[in-house]
Amino acid sequence: MIGERIRLVREYLALTQQQLADVAGVSQGAISKAERGGPVADKTVHAIAVATDYNVSFFKRGPLPDVPEVSLRFRKHATSLRRDDKRFRAHFRQGVELVSDLERQAELPPVRLTPLFRDATNENIEDLAVTVRQQLGVGRLDPIPNLTRAVERCGVVVCGTSVSLATHDAASAWPNFPAGRPVISYTRGRSGDRQRLSISHEIGHLLLHQIGGVEPEYAETQAFRFGTALLIPQEATIEELQPPVLLHRLAWVKSRWGISIAALIRRGYDLGVFGRHRYGSLMKQLSARGWRREEPVTVPIEHPVLLPKTLRLVHGTDRPTAIASRTGFAPIVIRDLIGPTSASAERGRDRVVVEMHSSREPDRMGGRTRKADPLGRTS
Repeated sequence: MIGERIRLVREYLALTQQQLADVAGVSQGAISKAERGGPVADKTVHAIAVATDYNVSFFKRGPLPDVPEVSLRFRKHATSLRRDDKRFRAHFRQGVELVSDLERQAELPPVRLTPLFRDATNENIEDLAVTVRQQLGVGRLDPIPNLTRAVERCGVVVCGTSVSLATHDAASAWPNFPAGRPVISYTRGRSGDRQRLSISHEIGHLLLHQIGGVEPEYAETQAFRFGTALLIPQEATIEELQPPVLLHRLAWVKSRWGISIAALIRRGYDLGVFGRHRYGSLMKQLSARGWRREEPVTVPIEHPVLLPKTLRLVHGTDRPTAIASRTGFAPIVIRDLIGPTSASAERGRDRVVVEMHSSREPDRMGGRTRKADPLGRTS
């Protein structure tokens, strides 16, 4: 178990066994032996903890969350490398473990999204998107003003990552399905429309692909269709993309619905609003203007609040160093997961409610929970 955590930390920090051995001042053989499940000396664990800024307690927490590689869905580029997948998965598993810790101390919103338990067709993907819009509290033909907040209110934990992975946009998994809690992690630094599509795409994976048997490439196609349908439903797409479909019209639709021009073009083609020839022509125009790299119209970046808010409730702070000292994670991990935590990120009408379990209260000194006592005593 200690070796599994050493491997996770190494993969998260994108280090080889030799590089980790060098910074920790131990032998590469000791790292290799540990990762293969061999015994690990306390001094080796301490050296690795000091070198990586984790607490020794992190390596002794026991088994890691069960997030099999096959259950973790990525929205990534074809050029993605295997080591990048491992790095994102290592980040993701730490997020799942942190959420699991918090759920023992605080009551997060119940999960209110219903997966599809039959083969997904284009028709029932469109129908599922309509249902999910209702579950998110959005009008049938209304834009979703803040997708991230809406998803969080339905019990999905959304967290970010700042690790430099240009080939990965997002990942999702539903540990312990159906009893567990779905988690989405997205890469920061993307445009607002790309972030929204990544999150809606991952919601598609969470709801369409809990039952195996779908080829990865086809699963991506299904998740993309669901993601675009969630952002702009079929009826609205047909109404907004009345011929002639021109780029300046698409830019206006983007500003209203928060979905990229490129995704709108694909959406129109998928729904038969225009044919293959017009689809190709619009994509060529997009490329000629340089809009494939950077589109006009700025869609605001959305900031998750559920995880930072829960951490503040449980630990009394959102400072990564303070949370790290109480949980054993490295400060960079906490910073990576919660990102910007300014109060301004939580202003507005969208509120995500989190409460402490009535029978427990946070221990401000150690990050542990303790039973609440009506006389003010603790045990």
